[in-house]
Amino acid sequence: MEEKKLRQYDFITSLGLLIFGLWELSQALKMPMKDSYGGVQSVWYVSPALMPLFVGGGILVLGTILLLHSIRKGGAASFIQSVKHASEMKLTTKTKRILTVLLGFSTLIYLFIPHVDFYLSLTLFLSFICSAFYADSEEFRSSLTRRYFSGSLLFVLLIVTGFDKVLMGIFKYNLDILALMFLIYINIYSGKKGRRLSIDRKIFRQVTLVSLLVPLILCPLFRYFLLVPLPVEGGIIKLMNLAYYAIR
Repeated sequence: MEEKKLRQYDFITSLGLLIFGLWELSQALKMPMKDSYGGVQSVWYVSPALMPLFVGGGILVLGTILLLHSIRKGGAASFIQSVKHASEMKLTTKTKRILTVLLGFSTLIYLFIPHVDFYLSLTLFLSFICSAFYADSEEFRSSLTRRYFSGSLLFVLLIVTGFDKVLMGIFKYNLDILALMFLIYINIYSGKKGRRLSIDRKIFRQVTLVSLLVPLILCPLFRYFLLVPLPVEGGIIKLMNLAYYAIR
């Protein structure tokens, strides 16, 4: 790798190290330096904060050394120059595909799993990811990704503004209903867009089958056989509970 690029990466890495070091120090400072346990006064040199303070301080020192070195060698100037020209750069197809995968996983882990019925979260994720790539059409993938992003943004706004709690106060499963509507929309749009692009309908039938059946196997397996509580047991999981205990 060319020297200019290496020093640019050094600059970015040093900023990451400094941020992480400061965060670790801030967490370590929350720990007691000395305290009383069962009437015995502990001293500062046995505090659990010492090791995090030592590690955080070391990271800050090393990050500062790397930062100064990268600035002296032109890494900072190279980074600033690349940021200025970032708007002129075009994303490659490979990068766009990676962004689609990151969007799917990040919304699954940080958005849907913590707030929406677990079965619906998995089904929505599988429906989006499988449709986006199995169809093997860049136009279709880009179009579906934009719509999935817009729909996910709506859920983010509901949660950030607290309106999701208002909806769930009216009816406990309102957020699950919205997720179900979003899932239906994704499948309907995929079918219509696929027909417009002359993509084989069998692809979308297979995607729908996989996205419905895989969570239908995994959820009962974890919930009833491995006895693992699911993150959010919403409307669909409650229906599974009713069916399971009725059969049992």
